[in-house]
Amino acid sequence: MAVKQLDIETHTQRLADYLPGGRVFQAGNIYDSNLRKLLRGLARELFTADGYLRDFQEDIAPSVTTYFIDEWERALGIPDDCFSGSGTLSERRAAVLIKLASLGVQTADDFVELAAVFGLTVEVVSGSVSGVFPLSFPVLVFGTAEDARFTIIVNIETPLTSSETFPFTFPIPFGTKEVGLLRCMFSKLVPANCNLIVRQVA
Repeated sequence: MAVKQLDIETHTQRLADYLPGGRVFQAGNIYDSNLRKLLRGLARELFTADGYLRDFQEDIAPSVTTYFIDEWERALGIPDDCFSGSGTLSERRAAVLIKLASLGVQTADDFVELAAVFGLTVEVVSGSVSGVFPLSFPVLVFGTAEDARFTIIVNIETPLTSSETFPFTFPIPFGTKEVGLLRCMFSKLVPANCNLIVRQVA
């Protein structure tokens, strides 16, 4: 629910409405009375508090935050091996959103959805899938089918252009940097008992 900033007179009247009845507190409803002035002074602080709450509500979301970017980064462990915690405000917001998106990654579909945050299309397959091995590049060689069974292969489709940007209008240019970040994120998210191979395919 959005915080509504009431004007000072509305707050003043609400305070007056909470006063007990009787002649002692009648002055609370008289505009120029000392009691009304006291209530108006208290109402000014309520008006200010409304403003702070409204500012907090408008700024707390990580996609738009300015004042709370440091708190978001601390909560998510930034800086880390993948994100430096530096750069423009928009880049730092992007890193926070990506870290948040990665928190629930467990299945192959989750890996695919995380890659989509980067604007990348990936295919996630098990190393034991028929036709995957032997791999046609010299990075890793597995001697047994057991090794292949505990291997996750992520094929990243090579971007066609360098002018594309993140789907959430992040200002980081599309290309090598995103692939590097995605590799780093996947290496952190892969189960501890599994090997990970990330490769770019045409």
